Amino acid sequence: MTLSEQFQTLPKLLKVSEVADFTGTHERTVRRWIRDGRMPAVESPAGIRVPRRTLWRFLGLDLAVSPAA
Repeated sequence: MTLSEQFQTLPKLLKVSEVADFTGTHERTVRRWIRDGRMPAVESPAGIRVPRRTLWRFLGLDLAVSPAA
């Protein structure tokens, strides 16, 4: 599966646990990235969510994804 395909299969807003699974880290690590301002997130009624584009940028993969994504 290509990076673009992986990007398209992710939900537009990811839960902290999904980001942790995708990055191979613990949820506390993701929450620390958010708290420290390294990973922007949004507050929703369902909890904290990370936009998939934000995750891709955080991982330095934004350039690998087509602009239409």
